[in-house]
Amino acid sequence: MSKNTTVGKKSGSGNSRARTGSRKHEGGKENEGKANKGKRAFHIDIFKGWCKACGICAAFCPRECIRLDEDGSPLVAQPERCTGCGWCELHCPDFAISVKPLKHPPAEEAEL
Repeated sequence: MSKNTTVGKKSGSGNSRARTGSRKHEGGKENEGKANKGKRAFHIDIFKGWCKACGICAAFCPRECIRLDEDGSPLVAQPERCTGCGWCELHCPDFAISVKPLKHPPAEEAEL
């Protein structure tokens, strides 16, 4: 039994190192997010040939970027609102959606 106690203590000390490492990692992400805030844009591509128009993508989109047309097929209604969360892509049962970051901001933001 004393061996198990010793193992538990070693495991606990390893966790403190992990917490320290994660703080450094989080700090780096915070700074990166502030530097890029408002400048990221995403492209939502819907492969119509693969889509069965189930509507899951529109239902899961938290920013309402995707809506359904009169036939029930998805269309990208407000691409500028996309945060790149990928919920539509992850939940699509047909793998018919791809969300990718744009390398250059849209023309409207580039001119400002």
